[in-house]
Amino acid sequence: MLLYKYRTLDDLWLSLDIILNNRVWCAKWGSLNDPLEGRFHSDFGNDFDENVNSKRDEWRICSLSSALDNFLVWSHYASGHQGIAIELDIPEDNVDLSKVHYRPFSPVLTERSEGIRDLKKLFEIKTEEWSYEREYRIIIKSEFYKLPNPIKKVYLGHKICSKRQNILRSILPPHVEIVQMKLDSYQGKVIVDQRTFE
Repeated sequence: MLLYKYRTLDDLWLSLDIILNNRVWCAKWGSLNDPLEGRFHSDFGNDFDENVNSKRDEWRICSLSSALDNFLVWSHYASGHQGIAIELDIPEDNVDLSKVHYRPFSPVLTERSEGIRDLKKLFEIKTEEWSYEREYRIIIKSEFYKLPNPIKKVYLGHKICSKRQNILRSILPPHVEIVQMKLDSYQGKVIVDQRTFE
């Protein structure tokens, strides 16, 4: 399954780490941009909730998107279309990969013996306002996740400056295809610039 890691080029080193070392960095869940991240509800009291909170703190997340053409995703996560999207090929049945479900309510923990898989579910649910992201997540306990397949494509935002384009073209390995995106202002989508292949 093809997923995309959107990056700013202001910190080029993290982008190069993904491409050259074939891995993604996973953030601690509390540092993500959604203040409702990892919330839950239970009726088992403070001791239970504190136990869940301590176990929840063990998890780290790498956020990805299945959308390459979404205007808002490029705006919010690729420096206002001046960044890049790195294409990742991850099997859909990978145990570390979860699809995010968009719901109006928090997850409800219904048993005292909630297992590891159930705690991961805390990070598989976000409120409906985020649905435009079409998010998938790598949810693990390690700082880095080794990608199962090498990086083959990097997409350039339609507003990326020519100087940065040239730098990327000169430093990326030859096996990595660089694809320019353009804005379809009529449909409000970002599409592949077919001139990339001419």
